Amino acid sequence: MNRLKALRLDLAPDLVEAARKGETALSAAVLHEHRSFYTDGEQFERERERLFRTMPLVACLSSDLPSAGSYRTFDDTGIPILIARGGDGQVRAFLNICPHRASRLVRDTQGQSNRFTCRFHGWTFDSSGNNVGIPEERYFCGEVDAQKHLVACSAEERHGLVFVQVAPGSKMDLDAHLQGLDADFAVLGLASAEVTHRDLLPVRANWKYGLDTFFETYHLRSLHRESFRGLFSPICVFYTAGLHHRYTFSPLGIQDWVGRARDQWPVDSIPLQYFLFPNTILSVGSTSPSGLTVSMHQIFPQSVDHFVSKLSYCVIGGVKSEEQRAEIERAYSVSRSALVNEDYSVAAEAHAGLAALPRESTLPIGRQEIGVQNFHRNLRKMIGTA
Repeated sequence: MNRLKALRLDLAPDLVEAARKGETALSAAVLHEHRSFYTDGEQFERERERLFRTMPLVACLSSDLPSAGSYRTFDDTGIPILIARGGDGQVRAFLNICPHRASRLVRDTQGQSNRFTCRFHGWTFDSSGNNVGIPEERYFCGEVDAQKHLVACSAEERHGLVFVQVAPGSKMDLDAHLQGLDADFAVLGLASAEVTHRDLLPVRANWKYGLDTFFETYHLRSLHRESFRGLFSPICVFYTAGLHHRYTFSPLGIQDWVGRARDQWPVDSIPLQYFLFPNTILSVGSTSPSGLTVSMHQIFPQSVDHFVSKLSYCVIGGVKSEEQRAEIERAYSVSRSALVNEDYSVAAEAHAGLAALPRESTLPIGRQEIGVQNFHRNLRKMIGTA
């Protein structure tokens, strides 16, 4: 039995028991969320500084840096970052800024090179961030020796994900950040991911509203009644791991598993959804019978009423056949359409609606919207407004 199937089999009894009872995961009470949670500009600035500048963020997949000399730029937080895999195989991150006159160093979004040369004055750096060439260096009289290298940022690679902490000088503690999700991520196989589709989706809504759409199954039977017809039930089980959570919901017809032996449960059809605080969702899919797919959704705030969603659709272990490629194409088309035309469309409409509500209005977030409530409480705690 592969490790992912074993993980699903460990989770399945809770899901089957919930189906037997006809119950889903619930919060203790309704949360009445003030409209300003999504519209307040001062809160937005605290979120951007505390969550997107000083916390570990998933910057890319390991497979996006496939070999020594591979590099990518990461600008999504508003801080320009260069990520490079050195000759020793290690991934490192730096401010994508030449220390001479602060011009942008690397202008391509990705590529392959062991050297990076600033177009302004020709200062050159290696993939470890060291300066390896300054034209007419003698005229600086040695006075730039202490500041001629690239400014490093914390970076670490784990389980096929590359994490970066964009504030220079801050130290990343990834063990503390992941809070027990290591074991789950170790079995997903992301290190072998082949990205078959990438999308960049701008949405006119607050970034938190975009994330909220991933954190509850209450809307499955209404918003997604056509797109995911015959696939999923709104029954779910919910697990927290520090600031993060795992959200496991049931395939339609799971009631038929009740009373059957565990080894007869088709657990490969159980979807797994992981939320890595503050902005990354990993959805382990069951839409492809010939192979495992993982959708990585990352939401980056641009302003209080505008976010960008980066979507990477991955096949674990790579595409094995043209038949599987066609199958992946169909699955991706359905999931992207649901995301754009249903989830994000509603988010944009709702954000516009918030402005029309009376100033002191609150929104009732139900007990069954447990993931939304958990996210909101953790966010308040992190920005100091709990």
